[in-house]
Amino acid sequence: MLHCIENEFLKLTVNDEGGSMHSLVYKPADEERLWQGGEAWSSRDIVIFPIVGHAAPFEVCGKTYELKSHGLARYTRLAAERERGDKITLSFSSDSHTLERYPFEFDFAISYELDKNTLKVTYRVRSKGGVMPFYVGGHPGMYAPGGGAVIEFENEEHPVIYPLEGGAAALPHLKRFVADKAFFKECKTFQLGGLSGGAIYARTQDGYTYTYRSDCPVVAFWSNENGGDYVCVEPWWGINDNPAFPREFSLKPYVNFERGGGSTFSYTLAINKD
Repeated sequence: MLHCIENEFLKLTVNDEGGSMHSLVYKPADEERLWQGGEAWSSRDIVIFPIVGHAAPFEVCGKTYELKSHGLARYTRLAAERERGDKITLSFSSDSHTLERYPFEFDFAISYELDKNTLKVTYRVRSKGGVMPFYVGGHPGMYAPGGGAVIEFENEEHPVIYPLEGGAAALPHLKRFVADKAFFKECKTFQLGGLSGGAIYARTQDGYTYTYRSDCPVVAFWSNENGGDYVCVEPWWGINDNPAFPREFSLKPYVNFERGGGSTFSYTLAINKD
């Protein structure tokens, strides 16, 4: 089922199947800015929890578990609660099905809130048992003609690059790069850690700027190298799995631990047209 919130600048439609964005219209131009799915990538947005990416089987206290790509939330119907016309929250909790694949009891919620031309996405995770390791994050596919964008950083960054295989490498300086199909053919998913927390700008060929702000420790950039008019700038509190990482979930890099008090994570996405 689809649910809609809006203000004078943005109209957002979310799907309770997976809790993800279904449509994001920039109202001053009456233009859809969320990728609408297709052969290049069937999704539009993904709610990531409690793993990131295509994880190998992982261990918890010596027992092996396995989850589908990006975890549990994207395959679950969430309960929707409209708080007001410009905000909505969707949630789900652990059950016997999730416990077979991820042995922790939890409550999970995602909120979408509009403020002028800015969307704020907030994740809330609460353990209902012991200490719970997890990842969480976003995967919005924003419309970008030609499937790429010029990426600029508010601050000069000195990040760490995390390949999908092999060891990490420090990048002395990064202020700007072109994230086009040739770039993604070379690097697949471009994962950066150690960013300053400054804004990230994605500038498209049709005159839009998407501005992302978050305190997340890892940001990933991705688009299908073989097609699709979209680019993903993904805020992660976690990281894609790597054969070099430990199999024990609690020992993986960038893991979060929830102890019952509740943990909150958020990012904002502002849309502007030149």
